Amino acid sequence: MQIRKPRVAITIGDPAGIGPEVTLKALRDFETLPCTPLVIGRVDVLQKYYHNLMPLWDIVDFEKINSGADIHKPAFVNIHIDAPLPQPSCGSELTGKESLAYIDAAIHLWKLKIIDAIVTGPVNKSLVEKWVPFIGHTEYIADHIHEHAPRMLMYSGKFNVMLVTTHVPVFKLKDIITYDVLLHTVQICERSMAIIMKKHPRIAICGLDPHCGDEGAIGSFDKDVTTKVVRDAQSKGIIIEGPFSADTIFIPQRWEQYDCVIAHYHDQGLIPFKMLAFDEGVNVTVGLSIIRTSVDHGTAFDIAGKDCAGYSSMKKAIELASYLALKEE
Repeated sequence: MQIRKPRVAITIGDPAGIGPEVTLKALRDFETLPCTPLVIGRVDVLQKYYHNLMPLWDIVDFEKINSGADIHKPAFVNIHIDAPLPQPSCGSELTGKESLAYIDAAIHLWKLKIIDAIVTGPVNKSLVEKWVPFIGHTEYIADHIHEHAPRMLMYSGKFNVMLVTTHVPVFKLKDIITYDVLLHTVQICERSMAIIMKKHPRIAICGLDPHCGDEGAIGSFDKDVTTKVVRDAQSKGIIIEGPFSADTIFIPQRWEQYDCVIAHYHDQGLIPFKMLAFDEGVNVTVGLSIIRTSVDHGTAFDIAGKDCAGYSSMKKAIELASYLALKEE
């Protein structure tokens, strides 16, 4: 019996960035595709600048896809854009608008149950922000499927980190991070990592304050709240330790002892992750009903169109999205 490959929408990101290149290179590098990919973008962009990387797949107009569509073969989903053809490295308000159209198309296909998962190429948030409020794919997708508790899991296999908060100004953290938010994050982390690893994960959690508050000398949050979350999670059977000071838990030899480390805010977890796992890292949106993975890098306008962009993160993102989609069936 042949297992149906999941259908995965892959948005090419900002058409002036490296998204188109890394998408096509990643797909070309698979010996056997782990999914039925539907590459979402303006096909004219791919044909003009990346024709040598394009496989001979069908081209399907997005406007002609409906809820009855049953796509069995890899395809390019063409998005019609009434704007001049963008050039590599020349990001603009219009390329921001175009990359947003690709995201909206992927969400629409998911709502129609045509696809099983989404992989997103890199966009420039400031350019998308010219058209709609946009602090990141994670929050935008959550809002558009009317679910409001997403978490970011940065996954490389060897080094993994989950964030309690996503793209939030530091001065707002004290109003957002509560006992309930922390405990919910721990529970999401346990469930998500268990699905990926096929075993109960061993989790560590950072303290919010330097040195976890130094027993109250700097702050009492970790002594009163984070420690209680750890204790209560342990009582529920979750394997978790901490809180640990963030300036030592991310030392590689310590980090490797855990399957995932929970960080309270964006830079606390993303700086060490990108230093150690940038080339292999995948951004996974968890806590939502939709499966979405992404590269862990940006648009890199400075090297777009120069045929030198690394694509390992995109390949890993496609592999993981495909795996997670199969686990859902």
